[in-house]
Amino acid sequence: MSSPDSTPTPVVVTECADYGPNTVDAAVRRAVDLLGGIARFVHPGQTVLLKPNLLSARPPEQAVTTHPELVRALAVLCREAGAARVWIGDSPAGMHSEAILWEKTGMAVAAELAGAELKSFEDAVTPMPVGEDALPVPSWFSEVDVLISLPKLKTHGLTTMTCAMKNLFGLACGEAKAMCHARHPSPAAMSRFLADWYVQVKPALTVVDAVVAMEGEGPANGTPRPVGVLLAAADAVAVDAVCVRTLGLNPESVPMLKRARETGAGETRLAHIELLGDGLARLAAVRLKQPDTRLLRYIPESLFQLVSRLLRFRPAIDQKLCVACGICIGICPRRAIRARADHSQRPNTVNERACILCLCCVEACPRHAIRIRSPLDLWNRIAGRARGRM
Repeated sequence: MSSPDSTPTPVVVTECADYGPNTVDAAVRRAVDLLGGIARFVHPGQTVLLKPNLLSARPPEQAVTTHPELVRALAVLCREAGAARVWIGDSPAGMHSEAILWEKTGMAVAAELAGAELKSFEDAVTPMPVGEDALPVPSWFSEVDVLISLPKLKTHGLTTMTCAMKNLFGLACGEAKAMCHARHPSPAAMSRFLADWYVQVKPALTVVDAVVAMEGEGPANGTPRPVGVLLAAADAVAVDAVCVRTLGLNPESVPMLKRARETGAGETRLAHIELLGDGLARLAAVRLKQPDTRLLRYIPESLFQLVSRLLRFRPAIDQKLCVACGICIGICPRRAIRARADHSQRPNTVNERACILCLCCVEACPRHAIRIRSPLDLWNRIAGRARGRM
């Protein structure tokens, strides 16, 4: 973190109106050049891991995952800098087939076009310590010289926002992420863990896909929202501090960023962040709708489970969309979701008393079939009807 007398932390915001290859290539190059050029981050002969957000097997137009054009553009830049190997990888929420994940998200095509390699998170693992925890990461992660994070700007029902810092959680393999939610069940506890995890796996460079962001019920069931920019920085904490302003929030009000400031993990003070680039006005004009679960961050940590249960903040399964695929059952750390006793293809059910509101099922569902109920649901329905009569 910079001191009052030190050089401000640069965060670049460049215009990128769409995902056309030429548009993305130009925007990425402008952003990275303002940070000193790709040679500042990648040297000849190095192995680079590009880490997009591949939450689940969704097509790019749903704005759930990082767009493949951004991944392709960064892979090309790394190749130009002389990288010996460019890898692309992420561990999704839930036990998705990696082949389907790569195909649906467009990563297979991106890797082929850029001469990059898709890396599996289902191979041998090694523990990565963080505080009293240790999460498994792929054994091949020790061969990575340069980590470049490519997050998607989205709202998040538990942590308010998922972007630069939270994207790194996907380096942990498979079900370990769900088990971590069980050990850190409140927004405050999980945010502290994510900030500490970030320190362990800090990337050299972060480039945020905010060409089309997600607002509302993110990270999986929200609404795509055109923003038209990319953000880039060496300090991922500073990127998040800038991005959270799109929600109308001060960085200090977001537990994850508050923890990052307290531990010196990065810069959160906006007065000490230097904004550069041609996309500043476009970003400043954006206000993303927060999730209805935003009330959760105001519940005291010691009362979180009790109050959230009393307010009925719990998953609801859409009976029309659920196909009983079982992904939510497999990922739930408390086994709170069960198949029907008659083993029919009817939708799964949620045991609300066992649920700890970790949102793992919401993130993992590939069918958009699980959402979190909120006390604001009734108000939103009333407001919607009122607007319809106007």
